[in-house]
Parts: sequence; C-alpha cells; structure tokens
Amino acid sequence: MLLLAACDRSSSAGGDDSAAGAAGTARSDRAAASASASGWDVAAGPFVVLPTVDGGMVAGSLLLPEAADSAVGDTTGIGALMGDGRLELFARGGRVSVARLSVESAPSTDVGCTAWPVARLAVDPGVTVQPWTAAFAAGRVTAIPLDSIEGMAPRDSAALAANLTRLASRLPDDSSATFRGLPFVVLRAWRARETDSAFVVAVLARRVNQEDDPKEERIVMVVDALGTDVAAWRVGWHERASGHEEELVVAEPLLAFRATGARDVRLLFGRDDGVALGAAVLVRRGGEWKVLWESAIAGCG
Repeated sequence: MLLLAACDRSSSAGGDDSAAGAAGTARSDRAAASASASGWDVAAGPFVVLPTVDGGMVAGSLLLPEAADSAVGDTTGIGALMGDGRLELFARGGRVSVARLSVESAPSTDVGCTAWPVARLAVDPGVTVQPWTAAFAAGRVTAIPLDSIEGMAPRDSAALAANLTRLASRLPDDSSATFRGLPFVVLRAWRARETDSAFVVAVLARRVNQEDDPKEERIVMVVDALGTDVAAWRVGWHERASGHEEELVVAEPLLAFRATGARDVRLLFGRDDGVALGAAVLVRRGGEWKVLWESAIAGCG
C-alpha cells in the first residue's frame, strides 16, 4: 500500500521560491546535502510523532524516517535520538504545546502485522494538551499557519470552494467513467497565511449515491495560489483515489512547515485508518511540488 502516488505535476518555475538567485542556489545545495538516504531532511529532527486513532491527546506513534516496512517497531537506539526529550506539538494553525517524550515498545500485533513504537507525552501539571496533528523534536521546525476554509467569511469561502472544484475538474488524469462529469464537493481546505508562499491544501470528493453500492472518489490537492487572480492558480500536486465510500482512505494534510535554517516549504501528510499508519512530506523547490520523503507503512497485510 503506497502512502502517496508519485504524481508530481510539473510546470514552469515561478513565484518567490524560484527567485532566490545565487544565494538560493547555495541554500538548495545545502538542503540537498542534509537529506538522508530516504529523502528525509535531517534538519527536521530524527523522528516525527503522529497522533493515532485511539491514542487521545497524550499518546501517538513515533515514526522513524529510515525504518523499513519490516522493522517499523524496532526501538534500537531511540534513546540516543530523543535528546532532552522535549517535543513540540503542532496543529495546522501552528504550535500548540510543548511536552516531554517517552517511548515504549510497539504494541503487540497479530501475526503478519506491524506497529510503530508508542510515543507517550507528559506535560506540566494543570496544562491541557490541545488537539494536535504532528510533533517534532523541539526547535527543529517552524510551522506555516494554515487557515481553515470554515473560518472564512461565507462569501470568501464559497468563492474559494468554487475555484477549487474548477481546478479539480480540469485535472488531466480523470480516467474513471464512473465519476466523470459528476460535481466535486470540497470536504476540507486550508490556506497558508504567508503571502510569499501562498498555497491551498484541499480534500475534495465526488460520489455515486447508489444505496446498495455507494462509491466515492477523493482528491487531495496542493494549489499554488500566488496573487489575487484565481485564473492563474495552478495545481502543483495531487493524489486521486476511489473505492467504496466506507473503505476509502486518502492522505490527510497535517502540517505545513519549514525545517530549521531552510527556506523551502514542506507539507506533512499522514494516513491513519486504524489499520495502517504512514506519512510523507512534500517540498516546494524551484516553483514545483515534489515528494521529498515517504515513510514505511505500519499495519496489516
């Protein structure tokens, strides 16, 4: 099971990301040198923690960037990776809390199944842990706040949704006769606040509402949204998946961030359906979005 299809959509470089000149080239060279064999940017720290379906706010799964599918539960050397144990918790809107991390062995699983090590979070007395979507070792990343479409004025959110559905309907890989011609609905969407790296991340769906056999197609899109001319917006990357409505799981946008000392914008995605858990990171370089890193998948089958 692949977390993210390698469906990068290339287009002409543009915007602030491509105008760095010689200094930007030097930064890109340094960034490339900091990437591990898996593609993970070591500046982002030695691990990432994701909340899990049944973990609540004070537990999650510790994902090791270099782990293989067959060894996701291996805790060898984790103590040395933890440093002082401080962990920063982030929601899509930014940092929400700081916690202390402890790691336990992966929970017992059925034969043929795997699981990531368990991350336990502790906070100071009286501190309430707010909902979070990802956690990194303290000081390793800076969040790029994302605003939900739900918080926008109704007129603005309606206009944004209309533009997103227009872009989704024009994607070139619409090969399914089952869904072709059906309208898209925006399920969730977030817009970056920073004007120099404006983009929108959205999840859209279209459905065949047959009572005995409901089917759904979902698209996750990253849209470059520089400037006020929506006609100039373009889809920089997308993933498309279809199937039975109750079984369909697609990548979920968790966090936009920059690694310490880096200029490149990154997007962390996760997939957790209660059975399998994995993550991936997109990066925008030279005006293009590409898959930087994909984790192993912990789960069954």
